[in-house]
Amino acid sequence: MDNVQKKIIAVGGGGFTHKSDAKLDKFIIDQCLKAKIKFGFLPTASMDSVEKIDLFYKELGQYNLELSHFELCSNTNGFSNWLFEKDIVYVGGGNTNQMLKIWEEKKLKKIFVKAYESGIILSGVSAGAVCWFDWILTDSIGPDYNTLRGINLISGSCTPHSSEKKRMDKFKIDIKNNILPSGIAIDDGVAVLFINGRVKEVCSSRKNKDAYFIDKNNKISLKEYIN
Repeated sequence: MDNVQKKIIAVGGGGFTHKSDAKLDKFIIDQCLKAKIKFGFLPTASMDSVEKIDLFYKELGQYNLELSHFELCSNTNGFSNWLFEKDIVYVGGGNTNQMLKIWEEKKLKKIFVKAYESGIILSGVSAGAVCWFDWILTDSIGPDYNTLRGINLISGSCTPHSSEKKRMDKFKIDIKNNILPSGIAIDDGVAVLFINGRVKEVCSSRKNKDAYFIDKNNKISLKEYIN
């Protein structure tokens, strides 16, 4: 499988579950070159929200996709078979810590790793964007921003919603103080494509929104960083 392109698309905020940023949805779909794409949705972080599931079918129904979803909060029977039939999997937003606990309790990490290594495109927004990284800055633990381990398909750290000043400031401080490793901050309305763990493309659907590489001393636009 060494020649398989392993793709992850991380969305900072927005997309079909927010009825916005259709450009980002299209960007994700366009990463798969098949004529009829099997596109799966995991609403685990929202505790399998019926509203988000309905939006998935409503908003993505305009594309030539074979759509399905899986409610992991209530059942994992058949999940592996469901996942390995997909071309693209999209993980919705919500409570990152809660979602990762469910994945851990149900021993799903190895399944996601195998799917990634087989070339299934993994994508998601907010919780579904950051879960693939080694480390996460999250507001899903306690009242403030805290660090959380992801499932380590991409090294380094990540935070979504980085257009929020308080969040971005905390991310930079934690990196400077060695609480988090260097990482990537993604604004709402922005998607970042990673191929084999490296940033390849940034897609923005909102004016003046971007994603950034952050280390102890720098905040660099990812668009500049990859050029």
